Amino acid sequence: MINFFEPKLRFNKLTSENKKDRFNPDSKPVYPIDYDLPFDYKCSKCDYKVSIKNTDLEKHSKELRSNLNEKDKELIENFILKNKLEKYSFLDFYCPECSKPIRILFESWNSGLIGKEYELKGVIEIEK
Repeated sequence: MINFFEPKLRFNKLTSENKKDRFNPDSKPVYPIDYDLPFDYKCSKCDYKVSIKNTDLEKHSKELRSNLNEKDKELIENFILKNKLEKYSFLDFYCPECSKPIRILFESWNSGLIGKEYELKGVIEIEK
């Protein structure tokens, strides 16, 4: 079974009603920046926290290389096509504690003042 989560359900998010779901790779909060890097992803199965750094996102921005085995990659790719999520960049990995396959979806773009900006779009997890 595949689960899709909104970013706020899986990440440590700074609270502010006026901010959007964005974060800055320099870890300096700038309005409307909402996430500091590194940020922690919390596994829904075992609660293990994985720290994600800006270099992780930069490395996988606009890249199609997966860190998952072929079977897990195919399951997620089919889900992405079915739900029209293929336009997003991704970072995928296995939880170091319980080995759950996870894919973080995000968008990235160049920003004139602060370099590169990222916006989280969702998290896909495979239940085994």
